[in-house]
Amino acid sequence: MKSQDEFYLSLHAQLISRDPLETSSSRRLSLKRDLLTLRSRFHNEGLSFLTKTLPKLGKSLDQGLVSGRLNLPGNFRVSSGTSIPAFMQEYFSLVFDKDGFLLDVVPVEAIRHLRQVLYFSYKLEVPYSPSENSRVIEEFKKVDSELQVSDDPLALEIISLAKIITWKVFHDFNHKDIHPRHGPGAVATGEKLEDKWVFNRLYNSIHQVYPYYDYYVTGGARELSDRLDWYRSLRRLESGAAKVVLVPKDSRGPRLISCEPLEYQWIQQGLGRKISEFLEKDSIHTRRHVNFKSQEINRSIALRSSATKYYATLDLKDASDRVSLGLVRSIFENTPTLLRALEACRTTDTRLPDGSVVHLNKYAPMGSALCFPVEAYLFWVIMVSAVIHSTNLPLVNVERRIFVYGDDIIVPTNWAPICIQALELMGLKVNLPKSCITGSFRESCGLDAFKGIEVTPTRLSTPWSGQSTDGSALASYVSLANALHSKGYLGASDLLWTRIEAVYGNVPYGTSISSFPCRIITSPLRAVHLNRETHRWRVNRSFQRIEFSVLRLRARRIQSKLDGWPRLMRNMVTPPYGDPSVVVLPRSTQIKRSWMSVL
Repeated sequence: MKSQDEFYLSLHAQLISRDPLETSSSRRLSLKRDLLTLRSRFHNEGLSFLTKTLPKLGKSLDQGLVSGRLNLPGNFRVSSGTSIPAFMQEYFSLVFDKDGFLLDVVPVEAIRHLRQVLYFSYKLEVPYSPSENSRVIEEFKKVDSELQVSDDPLALEIISLAKIITWKVFHDFNHKDIHPRHGPGAVATGEKLEDKWVFNRLYNSIHQVYPYYDYYVTGGARELSDRLDWYRSLRRLESGAAKVVLVPKDSRGPRLISCEPLEYQWIQQGLGRKISEFLEKDSIHTRRHVNFKSQEINRSIALRSSATKYYATLDLKDASDRVSLGLVRSIFENTPTLLRALEACRTTDTRLPDGSVVHLNKYAPMGSALCFPVEAYLFWVIMVSAVIHSTNLPLVNVERRIFVYGDDIIVPTNWAPICIQALELMGLKVNLPKSCITGSFRESCGLDAFKGIEVTPTRLSTPWSGQSTDGSALASYVSLANALHSKGYLGASDLLWTRIEAVYGNVPYGTSISSFPCRIITSPLRAVHLNRETHRWRVNRSFQRIEFSVLRLRARRIQSKLDGWPRLMRNMVTPPYGDPSVVVLPRSTQIKRSWMSVL
């Protein structure tokens, strides 16, 4: 672990040393001081200086770009006679004046470089302490216990209008026309791989809306007659309980994810996908405004608005955990059949890692397939209703100017105060420090922009294991090296290539469409020329191409043991590609040497 941490430190040192705005004599001295500070604080504070402390300074930078004034976190010393930090002083002084106010003319490259250095290790997946795990669990319980529907008169008026709009959106939605399927994650009931295709429980809450003889079999009455013993053996339960697990998120701590019972996940996936497709493609009110598959709409608007300032981006804190069941019931009241389906597919309780059970006031925690589509729609309809109530504009003029992707929200800047007030009246919490309403900085769906130019940093996420069998690390670090090289951080990129090749051997050259980990260049002919000097090659006369012996990544596969009706269901539900006799094991990336072409 210590050698890994030193590796991360060396990468940061290479990032700082790049100096993209050319080196003056004063900046050279400043760079030396920055490197000394980096190494000194790293050895005193450990890896957390890279993963936690530097990102805090990065957030202060972002907030300064939004508000126009830099407010430093307490653990950074200011430069003498100024309000800017001594660390990376030369670059901060290109963005803010000595009193900490944003300069009128700012070189965007300075902002891009600061953010690259400060946020580089923010997403690194590091082990969490028991206290951090406990803090996340306690916050989950606290937020859930506080959920309630507001009786504020303005909130009730907004909800009343939202009910009408919800009927307009969903009045012809057929909640029965769904195609259930399994999700990619674990389930609370413990089934794995092909065991998921044999259901063992019958939940009455689901059965009343989605009868098992219609939605859990493919052959209808004929299958039931063949599998009558199985159907009779199903354990009858009124409802099910989920369980929550902690998974890596970023340097602040783990993310809490819900694992749903097998039979719940099956129906949730069907209904969740149906709602998502309906909102994204079919409804004239939400089409291209409530999105689930592509983030490009939000990203492009955020990029343009960093220059025009026409749209603001809003960020919600604990968005999924603050959508209460009461709020869902209120807004979907005018579509009772859909509301009944939404409640039927919802687990009412969840089991925490310590074994205790919490009765949920929230509609659905993150991990439920209904969480994302329901919350996205609710955010959209609440804001649309609030703006109509406040401005008396017609629905058609409001609905087309609000954009939602999960909890990434974009609204016209002059409507932002109305939307923030409405969201918070509903028990939601707007994260104002991460919301971009003023200034020329915007962030949405992983894109950060300043004055029309993208300033998104490349981030380190996967821990370096140093093991030649670690396919995930190979893929992640090759991608990281290519990304840093494309941004001009050649020292950091070269350090990565050296470390990668010390473990995995020579990395071949390729293009952006090559199907193996490679050093990306634009010319396939040059890639072929360079690879012939370092890799075994052959001419494949069947395909009329040159192939190289290179490392590629593939998921581990096993032969399917399913037969009969469960096998038929699997083959019908699984996407129509690949070999149906093979089961792909999740999270099992393997490294194989194969003959591959550059294109």
